[in-house]
Amino acid sequence: MSLGSKLDIAVFSFSTCRCLVVSLVEVPLPKVVVDRPELLPTKVSERTIGSLSYTLMILSMAITTSIFFLGWLPLILGLSLVQTLVAAFIGNAVVALIMTLNGYVGVKYGIPFPVQLRYTFGFRGSIIPLLVRVIVSIFWYGIDGYIAAWAITEMAMLIGGVPPEVIIDVGLKYTPITFVIYLLFVWAVGMKKIRGIKYLDVIAGPLLMIFFAWFTYYLYTAPEVPKYPVPVWESKVGWVSSEFFLAVAVETAWWATIALNVSDICRYNKSLMTLPVGHILGMIVPQVVGTYLGYAATALTGGIYSPIDIIAKFSPRPELGVLGLIFATLATGSTNVTGDVPAATNGLIRLISISWEKAVSLATFLAWLVIGPYSIIYWEKALDVANYLLAFNWYYSMWLGPIAGVMVIDFWVVRRKYVNLTECYNPHGIYRYTGGFSIVGLISFFAGIIAEYITSAIQGTLQVYFGFIPVPGIELAWYYGFFVSAVVHLILAFVARSYVLPELKLKTV
Repeated sequence: MSLGSKLDIAVFSFSTCRCLVVSLVEVPLPKVVVDRPELLPTKVSERTIGSLSYTLMILSMAITTSIFFLGWLPLILGLSLVQTLVAAFIGNAVVALIMTLNGYVGVKYGIPFPVQLRYTFGFRGSIIPLLVRVIVSIFWYGIDGYIAAWAITEMAMLIGGVPPEVIIDVGLKYTPITFVIYLLFVWAVGMKKIRGIKYLDVIAGPLLMIFFAWFTYYLYTAPEVPKYPVPVWESKVGWVSSEFFLAVAVETAWWATIALNVSDICRYNKSLMTLPVGHILGMIVPQVVGTYLGYAATALTGGIYSPIDIIAKFSPRPELGVLGLIFATLATGSTNVTGDVPAATNGLIRLISISWEKAVSLATFLAWLVIGPYSIIYWEKALDVANYLLAFNWYYSMWLGPIAGVMVIDFWVVRRKYVNLTECYNPHGIYRYTGGFSIVGLISFFAGIIAEYITSAIQGTLQVYFGFIPVPGIELAWYYGFFVSAVVHLILAFVARSYVLPELKLKTV
């Protein structure tokens, strides 16, 4: 390596570290504020969360029952264990980087995600990416809720003395009923804003991880369990196959939602260094470990049973199976209450300006609507749920990649971290752009979507759902959308610099 290259790396590293130790800023508000209180920036005195607390917060969100599905899904696709872990690291490392870049604004200025969108997409144009994020939140509310209800169903059947083979065979048939009961419980908790459950979230996640680690060890060592070989290196697919890319895409998409609105949860942090620490230790490490445990456990049992099924079927005693399913229910349910419900509810409040109670009720109904009827008709076996999770994560990521690409390139490259945050709270200010919409920001966003469709059409991989909805069948849709939207935004910002950077017209920024 040349001396020049070493100096370039040193300068980049120094610049990166310097970006993470800048002082926090308290945003001055305009005289008249039209936003709800929850959208106002946090004061510096309110930013008290350190690296340990933030890491535990991210960790509690990461460890749910669904994390072990991330190991099962690549096994179904034919990947080896090594390929699966590499895909997990790539996907989560990329998302951790995006979370750190987008979270910078939240920590430094204390503003939430909807406000962060305004200088890029316009005061009114920010509604479009916010709507996409809300729709995905509602789906995750339903999916996490269904997985928790699935665990409750099998736990109740175990307690009732139903043989494990019967539980595996008919458990999903009863889960839609449990799902409704579960959603009613979550709705009641959400209506009361019971905050103490967040402490349960911190405890339940690690307990589930510890249990599943022990359970995987038990499957490895117990002579009474019929073992199937774990394909460590042996793979049915190549390193540049569509299956490997799909595994990377699913790992990326799993946290791609939080990568957008990370400012909502990190704007109470007291230091920018909390971001890389929290995202590495709280997300990358548990995601890779959870993927490994999910892969190993499901491979050892034949690869046809879900992580929930194998707890019910292969636990050495019914009592241990019940305990494991209790941990699964609590970890997934508490994350559902503390993560999915607030994200969907707050998004609806910001979109249609309704009360918290009405928003919780609407979000809960929509969560049932997008999962409940579909599960009754199509989900008979665990593999049906797995295929849905694969398709869902793959398809929604096509919308999130372009949003992330525009956000990152706009703040870090186009604006060079130079934004008038006060104007973000002024509906008639410089970020009104054209009738409240940034034409450049929105064109860049849709350019990424269009590029995904064009690429898929050229490859002949367009898929049609429900008879009329075309979906691009490219595995790395998030990455296509991210880079195309970022490049288009960079070009348009260069061409229309004065339009994209109205801050330059002001004397004081």
